[in-house]
Amino acid sequence: MWDRTRDRLSPLLDRVGPEGLPGLRFSGDDPAPSQSSLLDALRNLTGWDVETLRRDAARFAEIYTPVGILPPDQYMAQVVQLTHGCSFNTCTFCTFYRDIPFRVKSPSELRQHLVEVDRFLGRGTSLRHSLFLGDANALAVPMDMLEPLFEIVSDHYRDRLWGTDGADTHLNGMHAFLDGFSGTRKSAEDFNRLRRLGLKRVTVGLESGHDPLLEWLRKPGTSYDVMGCVEAMKGAGLQVCLVVLVGAGGEAFNRGHILDTRRFLADMPLDSGDIIYFSEYVQEPGAPYGVIMEEDGILPLDGEGVGRQCDEISSALRPSTEGGPRTAVYDIREFTY
Repeated sequence: MWDRTRDRLSPLLDRVGPEGLPGLRFSGDDPAPSQSSLLDALRNLTGWDVETLRRDAARFAEIYTPVGILPPDQYMAQVVQLTHGCSFNTCTFCTFYRDIPFRVKSPSELRQHLVEVDRFLGRGTSLRHSLFLGDANALAVPMDMLEPLFEIVSDHYRDRLWGTDGADTHLNGMHAFLDGFSGTRKSAEDFNRLRRLGLKRVTVGLESGHDPLLEWLRKPGTSYDVMGCVEAMKGAGLQVCLVVLVGAGGEAFNRGHILDTRRFLADMPLDSGDIIYFSEYVQEPGAPYGVIMEEDGILPLDGEGVGRQCDEISSALRPSTEGGPRTAVYDIREFTY
């Protein structure tokens, strides 16, 4: 398959003139890679064969544990794994970290990891517009351990994060996941200290404002844990992404999910710098969710039902044109790092 792809790509790149690719535009609010750097990367790939790809994959596996998922605004981020796995790993709908024990890197491990990541990506770092600190909820690490790790990352990428003269490319801050339950253990001052070290935006899996549904999904904490966490982050000047899991809980939780999530989002201190992602539940092989649905006799929502649920929840939001948060679809099947 790779040989066929390469054979098709090469003649297309040969036809690109000095003007580049007319009409190519990059979306989002983060700095976009230049056309020249993108074309250089594609041309470099045409010189690879299957054996080169295998060696590259093996090297990737030495540097990273599997990068399960990123929020859509971070698909072109440079991933740095402060931690591995998920600190609780109980959610019935998620299988990304089932076989990865939760572990925090030591300072010396992190320094070596940063060197290896830079060496592996090489010139490809010019295509990366931000840093994403993995894995599932790296910010759950206690501050006495987390802050020194942030200082290491901030110092390592100082030129690119802070726009020092001579930096080849600019990184638009650090980004990370955090769950609301763990987030309540950090104060606005804690988040402010992380912001001063480069943290810009945090993605929180709200899933639902309906606490009975969160309990059924075995998601630790409550929606009001998320509220307190988000208020602290916004008080520290951070941007926030919230993920709403549409379709979750099927027919049995439909109305409660809609009504409580609408009320919850309407009460959140969100603005135009924030994002709400609507992510339709996708059955993952091996996830307990499907088994529990069947055991409890719960019928899933059909496509129209999921669409109506999303529309009803989002209708309570203030439009981004009036200072409200932006909204977007989050399809986890699109992601590959």
